[in-house]
Amino acid sequence: MIIIGNLFLILGVCFSTVGAAGFAEAPEDFSYEVFGVGILLVVIGGLTVRRATRSSGAGTEHLIAVLGDLQLKIQTIATRVGEIDDSKDALESDFCKQIDDLLCGEYFELGARNEEFQQLLGFSKYSKVWSGIAVCERLLARAWSIATDGHFAEAKEELPLARAEIQSSLQVSETL
Repeated sequence: MIIIGNLFLILGVCFSTVGAAGFAEAPEDFSYEVFGVGILLVVIGGLTVRRATRSSGAGTEHLIAVLGDLQLKIQTIATRVGEIDDSKDALESDFCKQIDDLLCGEYFELGARNEEFQQLLGFSKYSKVWSGIAVCERLLARAWSIATDGHFAEAKEELPLARAEIQSSLQVSETL
């Protein structure tokens, strides 16, 4: 149903654009009609997508399952960040690879579902949880960048900050 709604949206935008292009000083034949059909298709597509979205995942059971999955993914990331932080002195040669694996693995999987989390939690709750996740990711990327530039001591200083941010996100997610 979402695919059909998106198709209506795309067609509506196309029709509206073509119709509006005919609104020159001397309007082309049927430009107003084509524009009107485009607007109608956009409205129908928007309503179809909205209805399909509401019916596909607004149930409480789905919300509880997704919230549990979110907490599990945050916990996994927090554990990995903690492991990297705890063993940072021994990881000098493997430091960037460990962060790369985390960012390309667990972080990527979590980021791929951020729209679903935002939709089910609502933007306010989502942003409270996601804030720490995003800051942690930036700090890890910063540590990786500093380490690749050859400043390993400075890179290690970012890890406790990243660890604190992901822990705060985990705590916020547990209060939802």
